[in-house]
Amino acid sequence: MTDSPAAPDWFTKAVFAPCESRFVDVDGTPIHYLAWNLRDRDKPGLLFTHGFRAHARWWSFVAPFFLSRFRVVSMDFAGMGDSGARQHYSSETFSRDIRGVIADAGFERTTLVGHSFGGGRVARVCADYPELVERAVIIDSFFQVPEIGQRELPKFEPRPKNIYPTYEAARARFRLVPEENAAAPYVLDFIAQHSLKQVPGGWTWKFDEYFSPRQVDVDPATTAAMLERIQAPVTLMYGDSSRVVSRQLAHAVVKHLRFGRGPVAIPQSHHHVMLDQPI
Repeated sequence: MTDSPAAPDWFTKAVFAPCESRFVDVDGTPIHYLAWNLRDRDKPGLLFTHGFRAHARWWSFVAPFFLSRFRVVSMDFAGMGDSGARQHYSSETFSRDIRGVIADAGFERTTLVGHSFGGGRVARVCADYPELVERAVIIDSFFQVPEIGQRELPKFEPRPKNIYPTYEAARARFRLVPEENAAAPYVLDFIAQHSLKQVPGGWTWKFDEYFSPRQVDVDPATTAAMLERIQAPVTLMYGDSSRVVSRQLAHAVVKHLRFGRGPVAIPQSHHHVMLDQPI
């Protein structure tokens, strides 16, 4: 837990930094986000987005380090975290989630940071709504580009989530996907704690089990064209031991970005870069 003796002071101070939970309605769906310092109106906006089936709290021990320079928020996409679920998901609906949070937070041109699934959504907003974006950082996000070819996504069969009788039983089932990681136990405990919710009969996961990444997957040519439309500076980062983003892919993606920077390999990290190397 966050108050474990194993958790260093920097981590404990960060996760207990005062923030508020806010909701904005986007196309009839409540979208949840965390806001740390929205009253600092003289500072530019910074928005963190998360990966598939993750949530805003993946950034709780990172976001507070940016409060001196930015107004900082971290969001839950629809169907994940504390946001509401939708009947239908698409690239466009997730882009509108981001737009809705930017507008509700009162940001103008915003710095966007996205990990994994969130990085793809950030890229889409950069391409489709350039007026909203000052710059972007994309972290270990897989893109279907021609140099790499089409990757076959895992088969997805929607099924009801398990309900566990106790929090401890549910926590024991928590896994990262992919599982390889170098994260400290106190980091994983914190992430797992905020991935679960209490329901009649016990505990279960917060995410919508019926959303599949296949609903936003696009072919390599379309992805390349989208990346090439981005006008904002984009820095690409990846874990040097990532099983999702290879060095070859990272360099290929940067070549499609007009103002691409990097790629920057973060040492001793896998796909979940901010968990493995938060500092």
